Parts: sequence; C-alpha cells; structure tokens
Amino acid sequence: MTPAPPPILSTVGDPQEPAWRGLVEACHPRAGRPVLSLLELWARSHRREALVLRGSVTARDLYRDLVFSLALRHRRRRPRTLVTDATWEPGSRTLASRLPWLQAHLPRIARLMIGALDGPHVHYAVLSRDERAVFAETWGVPVERVVFTPFPMTLYDDYDRQPHDGGYLFAGGNSLRDYDLLASALAGSGYETHVASRWTPAAPVPGLHARPTPHDEFTELLLGCRAMVLPLEPSSRSAGQQTYLNAMVLGKPVIVTDAMGVRDYVEDGVTGVIVPPDAARLREALDHVMDPANAEHYRQMGARARAEVLGRRMPEHYVQHLVAALGYGPAASS
Repeated sequence: MTPAPPPILSTVGDPQEPAWRGLVEACHPRAGRPVLSLLELWARSHRREALVLRGSVTARDLYRDLVFSLALRHRRRRPRTLVTDATWEPGSRTLASRLPWLQAHLPRIARLMIGALDGPHVHYAVLSRDERAVFAETWGVPVERVVFTPFPMTLYDDYDRQPHDGGYLFAGGNSLRDYDLLASALAGSGYETHVASRWTPAAPVPGLHARPTPHDEFTELLLGCRAMVLPLEPSSRSAGQQTYLNAMVLGKPVIVTDAMGVRDYVEDGVTGVIVPPDAARLREALDHVMDPANAEHYRQMGARARAEVLGRRMPEHYVQHLVAALGYGPAASS
C-alpha cells in the first residue's frame, strides 16, 4: 500500500526547515517550464490536507499558483489553502507598463480574478498588521481569512559574515521606492551613496551612484555600508522588509521612511530610525548617522537590530507562522 504523502504541499520555502516537522513536501516551479510546473502542481496536490501557494508569482511564471487556485475551485474536495505574500494592488504596475491600453481595466480584472479563486478554503497571508483590514476591504474577503505572517531575513548563507564600515550609505530594491526623495535629501551633502536599483536620478547628485546590481554585489554593498537607508512610497501594501531586515541582521543601522508595515519590524530609536517621508527630516537622520561622534550609538542600535532579527525574523520563524495559519501548531511571536 502506497504511504500517504505529507499533509502539506508547498510551493514556498525549504522543506528541510525544522519548523515544518515533516509535514510538508515541496513543489517548486521548473525554471522556464510554467505549463509543466502547473500540471505537476495539479497532480501532486491530490490527497493533501493543506496547500501553501506563492502569491507573488509573476507573468513570467504565467501566474502559476494563482491559475492553480482558480482550477482548484472545480475540485469537489478543496484543501485548506494559504496564499503567501499576498501583497497585491488592484492595478498591476508591471502589466500597466507592458499593456498601457489595458491599464484602466486592470483593477476590475484583478478583482474578478481574486473573486473567482476565493472561497472559504482560501486564506491570505500579508506582511503587516495594517494590511489585514486593507486587504479584506480591497478584495472583498472576510478579515478572518487574512493573516499576518511576518517576513524573514533572506541572507541565508551570509548573515554571519563580518560586516565593515566603508563610510558610505546604501539603498536598494525597486518596489515602492522613493529614490527621488533620497536624492533631494542628499543634495549638497557630499555623502557617498550607492543605490542598487533600476532608478536613475533626474539630475546628477555628487556622491550618488545608482545602477542595477547582481545579488552578490548587492550583498557586498550591504556588508560594507555605514547605514542602510530606505525611502518608501506611501501605499496600501507594505514593501522593503527584505532589504531592511537583511541590513538589520548584519548589525547595520537602518533609516526607513514611515510607510505601511515598517513599525511591525523596526522599533524607532531602538532597532532603527523611522522618519517621515520628508527630505529635510531624512537629511537630519542621514547627518546624524554619518557623524563619527555618533558611531557608538549606532553600533548599539545595530546590535539590538541583529538580536531582534535572530530572535524573531529568521526563516524558521516565518515557517512557524505559515504552519500556525494552517492550524498545525502555535505561531512564533509576531
């Protein structure tokens, strides 16, 4: 007799994580084979009690996990389903840039799609507390089926590397970043600043270097910065957690503009600095962190930030939240 498969099938994470406790089997997509990946996910999902799906799939993957969720509605028995990283906006910026003629209709299309895949068996994981209510209202689902699963750091092989102070500021990432605000704050400062992003300044700013970087170079720049600064755009969803958590686990001071979700991860004045999205206030924070007289203050802040991430924001903690959301155990502290 064929043994029953593990109760949870997941397209997210490493099944070797101890927190999974042998409950999960992984089903990651095959690179460049989205249709085959979809068929494999459908076949392997039978006889499962629960599914963990990736809500951040892209058009390159043909939205595999979301298409699968739509197909799942046609099964008589639908396993409990958790859609992770459900940080969606009604209007997709990527699709709007690629298909501008469709832009006006994207919010309606998105709501129709989410409505089609939704059901009592589906729960959604968001990355900040405030997003629970916003998500429920935006997509018309009961807030009881929206859970907060705090994001982890992602420097899996590098978080114990020895950082150093290269005397420069670092910013990185593309999603919901307001680098124009950073450029305004840096004007006239002369601070060497590296921005790892597709963004380019509208006018040259002395000391500011902006360009896309591969992952390895991004990590090296993070390891060598004096502080990481993250200017975020106001939005109905959170962003940037991966960047500032990775800086925090390296013991780097982080300066983040106040936006959705930031205060779920950064304690102002304790594990980082949160400033209003104002160029003058951001400049004050940059001046303070770059002043050598304040080095010990920020060394201690960085140490507290690292301890916070090691204690509550590691990949195993994220998995614990996913498992708890599916009803298989107590969650780690939020």
